[in-house]
Amino acid sequence: MDKKLFGGFVDISARALDTRYARQGLIQTNIANMETPGYKVQELPFRKVMESVMTQKGELATTNARHISPDPVETGRSLEFKQEDRPPDLDEEMVKLSENQLMYELSTRLVGKKFEGLKYAIDEGGR
Repeated sequence: MDKKLFGGFVDISARALDTRYARQGLIQTNIANMETPGYKVQELPFRKVMESVMTQKGELATTNARHISPDPVETGRSLEFKQEDRPPDLDEEMVKLSENQLMYELSTRLVGKKFEGLKYAIDEGGR
């Protein structure tokens, strides 16, 4: 239904929100472990994960209609998750946290606007 109605917008947006949510948790983990000896900063690059989702990079081929397809966000996350060889920097992590939160909110607003437009079309179409 989504591909016909919104050209895949809602599906892609849902995957973007999932990725933003996972990234937020990872950034929070970096902040929480700043004082942990030997802890290395971890990153989930949003752009690379979404490129994997969009291109279906790393997706397994299903040879039978009853096979369950893996979640592309999880596949992208496993392909793009990285650990850097340095401890977390509080300023850097706080900037990433703020940026990620703003982008999450923007994404939710865009999805909401799409549905508001659909609701308006339905309501006005009935008059």
